[in-house]
Amino acid sequence: MIGSDYVLEAHNIYHTTEVDTGGCFNGGGQSALVLKGVHLTVHSGEVMAILGSKGSGKRALLDVIARRSEGSSRGQVLLNGSPLTKSLFQQRCGYVTHACDFIPGLTVSQTLNYTPTILGGYLKSSKVRQVLADLALSQVSHKKVENLNISEKRRLAIGVQLVRDPVMLLLDEPTQGLDPLSAYLLISILSNSAKKTGCGILLSMEKPRSDVFPFLDRALFLCLGGAVYSGGTRAMLEYFHGIGFPCPQLENPLMYYLCLSTVDRSGLGDWIKSKQEEQCQGVYQENVKV
Repeated sequence: MIGSDYVLEAHNIYHTTEVDTGGCFNGGGQSALVLKGVHLTVHSGEVMAILGSKGSGKRALLDVIARRSEGSSRGQVLLNGSPLTKSLFQQRCGYVTHACDFIPGLTVSQTLNYTPTILGGYLKSSKVRQVLADLALSQVSHKKVENLNISEKRRLAIGVQLVRDPVMLLLDEPTQGLDPLSAYLLISILSNSAKKTGCGILLSMEKPRSDVFPFLDRALFLCLGGAVYSGGTRAMLEYFHGIGFPCPQLENPLMYYLCLSTVDRSGLGDWIKSKQEEQCQGVYQENVKV
């Protein structure tokens, strides 16, 4: 896949689903609009982070892209300009969740070798060895999966997808539960893999550390289901400065703007809400016209 050029695009994504209202006697949740006009673009070899607090819509967006969401969705998800159907996603893309459903008794190497791929024989063995090396799993290749620590299990789950050679890889909170060093290692590995293989990577994060910032090519900030910013990380600081929210020199830009949009310390939350209300009002008017 080296040298290939793929683009994943999501345009004007709206998603409505049932959410838990927290009540003890209501017998279920309520239908709510959890994504509101979200846009994003990821190219081959890039790492894009979806950033937001709990309930911001990160997982819902990944599920919509992967065609595994429950509820009603509107908008376009395209891979190289063609609609990304469920079948196409399963053929060309991968999704890493927190569920590590490995077969007990198998080693790390066996788990990767038994993963169904279009490769066979020497090519398959060569691919497995390469994935083990790229994910820093070579030293535990003969270790049984039930004896792995959380960091090793997370990397093995990623390896199960990478051995299939996806053009786009989605990851739901891959650093959750990891210590700072393991989280740094994981993001650096994903970045190196993206640059080496040309795979585009889209991952969600709730508490991004400053040391992962250099590994992110793009960022999408979500707040209340709407996009605060979607674009390159290099242009991010200039964008927020331009709308009146410069980042202090010693602050972690990722967490600073995430906190601003969530806690609303400097009015950014009100600005976001006004933009979202404008979007929703526009959609309502369009529906009325139709």
